[in-house]
Parts: sequence; structure tokens; C-alpha cells
Amino acid sequence: MTSVLHPDQIALTDLPHQVRHIAAIVGLSAALKLVQNYGGVRLYVPVTMRPDHILARMIGFDEACKLSAEFGGMDHFDIPRAAGAIRLVRNREIVYKFVKGKTLRQLALEYVLTERAIQKILSEAGASIDDRQVSLF
Repeated sequence: MTSVLHPDQIALTDLPHQVRHIAAIVGLSAALKLVQNYGGVRLYVPVTMRPDHILARMIGFDEACKLSAEFGGMDHFDIPRAAGAIRLVRNREIVYKFVKGKTLRQLALEYVLTERAIQKILSEAGASIDDRQVSLF
């Protein structure tokens, strides 16, 4: 089950504006690490970054310095949860696993969703039992 976004799974346009802004400053990978660790909360970024600061250890000193130059000293700096992007990636995984042969029941248990929710995700993606049979050949 995906709860972490990786740069190869998501397009910038699928992310909230604030995450895109952060990614433009520190890169997509570092921005996604911030979402993973601080999504949904306010983050204080110091004006002067030190190599031993938690942000420097998390995203790298150079990237943390860039973050500090842009947002350092602000009263608060909101990191979006990017729940929509996480859901988008999760739904893509569900469709992929369904096409590869997993049942509705298996997917519902794996993703802690109902079978009806899995059916809705598959329907919205245009996936059908025919898609699964094509993958068998």
C-alpha cells in the first residue's frame, strides 16, 4: 500500500501548488520527503541552516539551505498532505494489481478499503475483467 510518493510515480501537475513551489526550490525528491515527514503540519525553517539540522539531514544540506533562503524565519510554513496525489498513486497501483490478477477481495484487504470502493476505483479508471484477461496472454 502506497502512502509515500516517489518522483517516478507522480507528475508535478498532480501535486498541490505549495508542493510544486517547494519542488521548484529544492527538487521533487526533497519536496516529497518533506510531504512524507511533515505533510499536514506547520514547519519552522530557520534563517540560518546548519548541517546537523533535521531538515539538512532529511533532504541534504544544500537543499535545506535553499529552503532556508526562501522560507527561513517565517512564523509558519505549511506543508500540504498531498492526499489527492497519494490517492491517485494508490488508485493506479490498484488498477495495475487488478489487471495483473489480484481479486477485489485481495485488493480491499491490502488497501483497507471495501470491495465496493475497489470496484468504484476500477470503474473510474475504465478497468474491466477484459483488461485482466488480456494480461494473461
